[in-house]
Amino acid sequence: MKNKKFFLITFGIICVILSCFPAMAEDKKGSSDLVSDMAMLMLQIGIVLFAAWGGGTLFKKFKLPEVLGEIVSGIFIGPYLLGALPLPSFPNGLFPLHPGLPISIELYSLSVIASIILLFLVGVETDVEMLFRFSVTGLVVGIGGVIISFLAGAFGGAIFMSYVLERPLDLLQPIPLFLGVISTATSVGITARVLSSNRKIDSPEGVTILSAAVIDDVLGIIAFAVVIGIIRSGHVVWRDISIISLKAIGIWLGFTVLGLTFSRQISSFLKKYFSDRSTMAVMSFALALLLAGIFEKSGLAMIIGAYVMGISLSKTDISFVIRENLDVLNKLFVPLFFCVMGMLIDLRELFHPAVIYFGLLYTLLAVIGKIAGCSIPSLFLNFTPRGALRIGVGMVPRGEVALIIAGIGLALGFIPHDVFSLAIIMTFITTLITPPVLDTLLRSDKPALRRSQQVKKGTETIKYTLPNPETTELILTKIVAAFESEGFFVHRITITDTLYQIRKNDIFFSMRQYPHELVFECSGDDTYLVHTVFYEVIAELEELIKNLESVSDKEKIARDIFGHTSSGSREKLNLYQIIKPLAVTTTLSGETKDEILAELVDLLVRAGELPMEKRDVVLKDLLEREATMSTGMQDGVALPHTKTMAVDHLISGVGVKKDGVEFDALDRKPAQIFVITLAPKANQEPYLQFMAEVTKVLINPEARKKILSCSTDKELFTTLTSST
Repeated sequence: MKNKKFFLITFGIICVILSCFPAMAEDKKGSSDLVSDMAMLMLQIGIVLFAAWGGGTLFKKFKLPEVLGEIVSGIFIGPYLLGALPLPSFPNGLFPLHPGLPISIELYSLSVIASIILLFLVGVETDVEMLFRFSVTGLVVGIGGVIISFLAGAFGGAIFMSYVLERPLDLLQPIPLFLGVISTATSVGITARVLSSNRKIDSPEGVTILSAAVIDDVLGIIAFAVVIGIIRSGHVVWRDISIISLKAIGIWLGFTVLGLTFSRQISSFLKKYFSDRSTMAVMSFALALLLAGIFEKSGLAMIIGAYVMGISLSKTDISFVIRENLDVLNKLFVPLFFCVMGMLIDLRELFHPAVIYFGLLYTLLAVIGKIAGCSIPSLFLNFTPRGALRIGVGMVPRGEVALIIAGIGLALGFIPHDVFSLAIIMTFITTLITPPVLDTLLRSDKPALRRSQQVKKGTETIKYTLPNPETTELILTKIVAAFESEGFFVHRITITDTLYQIRKNDIFFSMRQYPHELVFECSGDDTYLVHTVFYEVIAELEELIKNLESVSDKEKIARDIFGHTSSGSREKLNLYQIIKPLAVTTTLSGETKDEILAELVDLLVRAGELPMEKRDVVLKDLLEREATMSTGMQDGVALPHTKTMAVDHLISGVGVKKDGVEFDALDRKPAQIFVITLAPKANQEPYLQFMAEVTKVLINPEARKKILSCSTDKELFTTLTSST
């Protein structure tokens, strides 16, 4: 309710502000001056970014791909719907309809930059080693998928031309060619997510899908280059088509070979002259822009040049630096791109019966083309029908590249709006249907191969077992620092388990963090390096601990904490916001430290603050913390606490045992007042600040006397909360 009021008030304020704007000044030709154009563009970019974020967030909430939400947002705010509604000082709307291209050339130019960023990063993330390692399987499956889906898409486009546009049935016209190329593109990110959730990434079908997708992207880009050449030349004679195809493939292949051959030199140049990592990433993108311009001037699309530069840098040790530092550009421009693509959709044409009918037909042909083109070759590569079907379905979803190609075709006038709508319908449906269908296929435990075989990865696994998560985190931090000091680039990938990829020139390996383990995957030649770094880190930490023991007086620090008197000028954390009425007791009965801790944990369970199934985990974490250093303070107070994965927010409880129990306190006196505090490891919570506030209360002898005099739990809760 509060959020709705906030948005309504914000919308009202915006409307008032807009009504105060002077009308856009126009010259004699009716065009806005430069300043007005720029002001309009700034407003449009801001609205597009918020709309894309809102649509993506909404679709994500319903477990749908965010990209679809961004496209839908674009449809709603675009010139064919809300964008053309007149507003004060904006008689033609915030997104007025333009002749030819529906949106302004400035806004479309930004979407072009976004497409270059997207394809550059797709190239950087391309696993060239996988491309070569599984070249036979991936090549056969990829070629089959591209050829069959291209023919199916082109055939659908020819039927559309014949029945709707009343043109001759010809596969070599721009519309069939573009629809053929669009149907070849595979968005493997959605498939990879499903494979990962089912733990099938490393399965035979998972590896085949990922490697075939790389081949698929390469062949799709080449096919797009050929189609652009054919359409721009206007020749449809097979001899001319062959020449155009050879030219396109030659340019693409030539620059790709040069890029991969001199990739180390390019990387060295960037590292030598741009030592700052963010600058290095920006200048690598500048190279992508240069190559994009060269490809456009050569008669090919700009995105192909960006993709080639990305592939060239994919094997270098700065590939992770590029991905990490350009991530903010990716998050800024890519949602903008999809939202702008949605703004190009004319709803009147999208819901036209002929467009819907042929959109569904085109989608069906695109799905059948991919499944047949990828599944049938898989049957001859040792896969069972079930495994082959998994591969075919995994290659079905279309996404970024399909929309980029469709947008280019629309902007260049090669395809009309209704054909662009066909591509949107196909992209939507294939993106929506793939996850549930593939998830169902992957649930079966039946083998995907006719004959079991081991995939040789050429790597060795090194595991280091550690006593607790805190130690693991500390050693991991030191290992990362050690590798970086040796000139390695360390890239952290955010997935279920923390994964690091470590690279320097030709040396590459991964490190995965678990609560009690660090696991390295590396080649046999690099095992010595991993063992050496780990040994040196342990030795350094041992020396550091020895030095700390001689310098730091932990007991003195603890006494200073408990003996300090606060001025009370700073804002406090109220205990009643953390401690719940049911999480206090005056009747602790344990006779040992372990029994008291167990009672305090049970108290949190009884209060509904902690699930019963997490009880033993929390108790184990508390005992490990006590083994490191006792939380018994002085003057009868103990503050047992720990960070644990068992909770997702800060919780606390208070217990009293009036006759006291031995708790290894600083003053060697029995503890009578116990405040247990649990903080989450995953989220940042001010638990140390909370414990400091508790300490401020308990250092007061009068407060302790009141607490110990309480006879009921309700009285204890009132006393605690009134003391803050």
